[in-house]
Amino acid sequence: MRLGILDAELSICTIDGLEDLGAIQERRIREQMPERARLEDLAFFYMPDRDWIVVNRGHRLSGYYADIIKTYLELPPKGRKQCAACGEVRDALKILDDIIFRRRLIYGEVLPYLTEGRKEAAE
Repeated sequence: MRLGILDAELSICTIDGLEDLGAIQERRIREQMPERARLEDLAFFYMPDRDWIVVNRGHRLSGYYADIIKTYLELPPKGRKQCAACGEVRDALKILDDIIFRRRLIYGEVLPYLTEGRKEAAE
């Protein structure tokens, strides 16, 4: 699988299409997808073993999703909450929230993150 770096600091890469995926990687990606979703419709996915968000350049809206991902990851938690109401990208934002949570688990930042969320909710 050939990956291109989109943003090294945010760990965002690109892939030219999903044809290069090996069977193991494809199975891992399918585990992240809703039941009825088709692999061909996948705009981006997460590779937890490498902590990369991978944008599928073969998707017709790959540029749009790449911009959303970069912008959303750079927002503070309060800004992300405000974006959660955005209707047309709501599903993508839920996936990104899950990725952010998983990254915090990896790097041991879960408890401060949960505490931070509770403080903001109380304000």
